[in-house]
Amino acid sequence: MPRLLKVLSRSILLRCPCCGLGRVSKYWFRSPSNCSQCGALFEREPGFYLGAMIFSCAIATVTAAIVVVILTVWDLASRESALALGLGLGLGIPLLFFPWARSFWLGIDQYFDPRLKQNSLIDQRASGMHGHQATQD
Repeated sequence: MPRLLKVLSRSILLRCPCCGLGRVSKYWFRSPSNCSQCGALFEREPGFYLGAMIFSCAIATVTAAIVVVILTVWDLASRESALALGLGLGLGIPLLFFPWARSFWLGIDQYFDPRLKQNSLIDQRASGMHGHQATQD
């Protein structure tokens, strides 16, 4: 459990799940391809972050639905106002939490399938080869 808490805390801080030092998000909607500190890859394959998008949209949908139901059942707002707020939440939450959704997806993936340091080591060996034969461990 402590390893999971470490990965989740690094995700909240938008830090590399491997070393905790490099930033996962450079700008709001752009991320570097690897960690600036340890070299861990942030995107394992094309479409890697599709799960993060689905997760983010699911949370937005559930949140919007709960808010709309509460507002309409207890007559706290008109039906139109509640639906407008629900639409705003449904569209706004994924945009507001975009970097964290990607960071959590990367962190959870690292927790369940820790390969990023291995990829980093392979990249370091490949970049250091320049005409030399790679050594086996």
